[in-house]
Amino acid sequence: MGRKPRFSIDEILDAALELVVEDGPAAATASAVARRIGAPSGSVYHRFASRDELMARLWLRSIARYQEGVVTALRRDDATEAARAAVAHCFDWTAAHPGESALLLQYDKQDLLRSWPDTLAAELRTHNHHTREVVRAYARRRFGSSDAEVMDRVTFALVDLPYAAVRRHLPDRGRPAEWLRDFTLRSAEAILAEVPTRITDSS
Repeated sequence: MGRKPRFSIDEILDAALELVVEDGPAAATASAVARRIGAPSGSVYHRFASRDELMARLWLRSIARYQEGVVTALRRDDATEAARAAVAHCFDWTAAHPGESALLLQYDKQDLLRSWPDTLAAELRTHNHHTREVVRAYARRRFGSSDAEVMDRVTFALVDLPYAAVRRHLPDRGRPAEWLRDFTLRSAEAILAEVPTRITDSS
């Protein structure tokens, strides 16, 4: 039986996240991460084949954690409350996780790594597909359809709009302006109110 690694993958990723937030993506080198956790550089390369893999795993972990909250919100029984919860999640998660928020909201994937490792491409597709399918199920449940127009409006109202609002008004790394939450919620509700409903009375 091999010796248990001294540092977990999450500890290494947490150190990389701290470096990105403090000094930008270029600061998160394997040697810098190793110094941050008090380990030899080899221990980082033992877990991640390259810096691109390290940064891709960090980005993927962050987006998966964020998407999990969106999925949970949209699965609420009451469709109106589900929409409100999805918008609120963006603000709540951003405030609770300023480091990961800064990573996702201030940097594109291209800022963090030169190329997406093939080893993680399938995992990224799986996460994104799962989230899209939950949005699709919500659209069918509330509006009776998940055609292109309905999906476009629902995705914009519940995913794109709150994400863009928080990103645009990020004055202090993860803490959006106080007025923005209610304004974004009302805007999302106004958009959803215009979505054509195709549910028919079968009685």
